Amino acid sequence: MEVSFISVLITVFTLVVVAVPGFILGKMKMFNDGAKKTLSTFLLFICQPFLTFMSFQKAGYSSDIGINMLIVAGTTALAHIILIAIIEISCRKKATDQKIRVLRYASIFGNCGFMGIPFLQTLFGSSGEILIYGAVVIAIFNLFAWTIGIYQITGDKKFISLKKAIFNPATSALIIGLIVFFSLKVPIKDIAIEGSTLDNFLEKMVISGNLLADMVTPLGMAILGLNLADMRFKEIFLNPRAYLGAFVKLVFMPFVVILIFLVFKEVDVLVKYTVFFTLSMPAATNTIMFAEQYGGDGREASSSVLLSTLLSVLTISLMFLVFKAMLGI
Repeated sequence: MEVSFISVLITVFTLVVVAVPGFILGKMKMFNDGAKKTLSTFLLFICQPFLTFMSFQKAGYSSDIGINMLIVAGTTALAHIILIAIIEISCRKKATDQKIRVLRYASIFGNCGFMGIPFLQTLFGSSGEILIYGAVVIAIFNLFAWTIGIYQITGDKKFISLKKAIFNPATSALIIGLIVFFSLKVPIKDIAIEGSTLDNFLEKMVISGNLLADMVTPLGMAILGLNLADMRFKEIFLNPRAYLGAFVKLVFMPFVVILIFLVFKEVDVLVKYTVFFTLSMPAATNTIMFAEQYGGDGREASSSVLLSTLLSVLTISLMFLVFKAMLGI
């Protein structure tokens, strides 16, 4: 499967453009903080789980997909572990600084769900296989974010929540999706006799599920635009720490992924694309939520997320050139 530099650049740009209506409405003060929280809750608890589950309904079972899912999980975990170790060693002396705590999180954890999955959808179309791999990346992300990630922001192990890491909406949807996927081995709509009432019902249910899943892209980017509208551009562009965090997240993390695949050269190209693109995404939007919830610096979190998102329009495409050159894809 050939992916060009220009297609990647256009995909990132068009995704960020989707955030413009949210930015405009935010500047016009047509949404308050309560509305943003409601939209975020709907996205997190409804749309994202449906996207995860419906990803498994776009491809039939094969042993190759099962093996590749394990490879995606392993390489994603390894990339996070490497970066976490480097950040912990580098920032150990300033671990009590609230701004540095937020920076640590924003430098490691990317927007693989609300931006990464829509990016894969836009770039690769409705390829069920690559969306399945994307769902696995989100599960590994959540496992680390709700444990080590929380600890990085708080500095206190009592806030680590293994329960939330396993039973959050996205991971729960992944577990259900896996059970159905491996049990039926075919999409749900294919289990009934063609033309029967059950077949018609299941087909309509799948359409309804896809409608909710497809809301992830516009809703996620609209929320990003609303957050951008709340920030003064001085806070975004004149914060040197945000640039440092953006460099680590947008350049160093993708480079770590490239190095991993230089070691594991025989991995399927779809696996390489999935892990590289999802881990090349800008800082996770939940950086802001976690900072506000666990006593971190909310303004610092917003600055880091928004700056890295704006810079990602260029960095994802440029790092993709490095990815192709070094891996010979």
